[in-house]
Amino acid sequence: MENSGTVLVVDDSDFQCELIGAQLADLGWRNVLFADSGRAALELFDRHRKSIRLVISDLSMPDMDGLILMRHLAQRNLDAAIVLISGVTEEILNSAAGLASAHGLDLLGVLAKPSTTHQLRELLDKIPATPSRRPPGGGAALTPQRLRAALADGHFLPWYQPKVDSRTGKPVGVEALARWPLAIDGPIGPAEFVPAIEEAGLSDELFFSIVRTVVSDMTRWRAQGIDIKAAINLSMDSALNLSMPEQLSQIVLLGGLQPGDFVIEVTESRLMVERSVAMESLTRLSLMGFTLSIDDFGTGYSSLVQLIDLPFRELKIDSSFVQRASLELKAKTILRIAASLGVNLSMGVVAEGVETAEQLDIVRDSGCNTVQGYYFARPMPFSVCTEWLSQRSLTHQ
Repeated sequence: MENSGTVLVVDDSDFQCELIGAQLADLGWRNVLFADSGRAALELFDRHRKSIRLVISDLSMPDMDGLILMRHLAQRNLDAAIVLISGVTEEILNSAAGLASAHGLDLLGVLAKPSTTHQLRELLDKIPATPSRRPPGGGAALTPQRLRAALADGHFLPWYQPKVDSRTGKPVGVEALARWPLAIDGPIGPAEFVPAIEEAGLSDELFFSIVRTVVSDMTRWRAQGIDIKAAINLSMDSALNLSMPEQLSQIVLLGGLQPGDFVIEVTESRLMVERSVAMESLTRLSLMGFTLSIDDFGTGYSSLVQLIDLPFRELKIDSSFVQRASLELKAKTILRIAASLGVNLSMGVVAEGVETAEQLDIVRDSGCNTVQGYYFARPMPFSVCTEWLSQRSLTHQ
C-alpha cells in the first residue's frame, strides 16, 4: 500500500539513510528526502514543507544535532509527525522524547539503532491515513466578538471523563472538560480556543458558563440516583478574580447542591503567577467546602511548596508519568513516590492518562485510589456519559 506525502530522513550516516530508505519503501513510502545534517534538513523542509508528513531524525550529528533541529522545526510550526532514532542510551532517548513533547511536536516515538522494519511500521501506523490539518488561523478567526457570541449562545459545553475506583472500577466522579463541538467551521479543540479565550479576557465567562451547565447536569444525575462528584478546571485568570469564590458558591447553592459535591482542579505550573491573590481565592474555596485538587502534579517547579502552603485535598499525577512508567524505571519510581506522598498527606490520589491494563496495575500497586483515562472511557457528552454511568452503577450495586 503506497502512502501519500513526503518523508524527510535526517542522518549523517549514508548506511543509515539507505537502511531507513529501504524500510520506508517496504512500508509504501515512495517520496523520501535525505539530509546529512540539521542545516540541510531545514533547507529541505523550507522548500517542501507542504508535502512533508513525517520527519525521521538522528540525534547525534555534527554541526547541528537532532535536539537543535527539533527546536528549529518547532519554531517553524512543524505539523508533520516526527520519529527520533539514535544509537545513544535509552535514558538520553527518553530525555529527547520529553524535549519533543515540550516543543509541542507530534512525536510518534523513539527507536534505538539499528531499528527494524516492524518497529518502524508500529510507529508509522499512528499517522492518520489522510492529513487533517486545519487551515492557518483555524478557519474563521477566533475574534473576541465571535467568542462572546458563542458564550452567549451556550456553544461551549462540558464533556465528561469518568473517574473510577482503581480496584473496583466503580465510578466515583467525573471531570468536566470544556468543548466547542458545534462551531460553524467544525469542532474546535480547547488547545485552540482556550488561549483565545484568555487573550480576549473571557476566562471568567467560560468558567461560569461551564459551571452552570455542570450544576444542571449534576442535578439531573442526582434525580436518576447517580451520586458522584464533578471536577471543574479553574484557570489562573479566574483564580485571580477575588469575587469568584462567592459567585461559584452561589451558583452551586442555587442549583440545590453543596460545595462538597465539587472538586476544583488547579494546574500547579501556573500557581506562582500572582501567588498571593491566588492563595486567597483558593483558600477561601476550601473554607467554603470545595475540594481543591492540584492537577498535573510533577510537571511544575514548586510542587512541594504548593502542597505545604495551600489546602489541597487531592493530588492528580500527570499522565506523562503514568504512560512512561511501564517503559522507564525513573518514571515508575517518581509515580510511586508521588502517590506515597499524597497518601501520607491524607490526600486522594488520582492517576491520569491510564490507557492499558498494565498501566492500571502499576498505578494501583503504587497506591493511586482513583484513575481516569481511555482504558475506561474518553470524554463524552452528557447523554452518553449518563448512559455509561448508569450501566456502571448497576454493575457495581
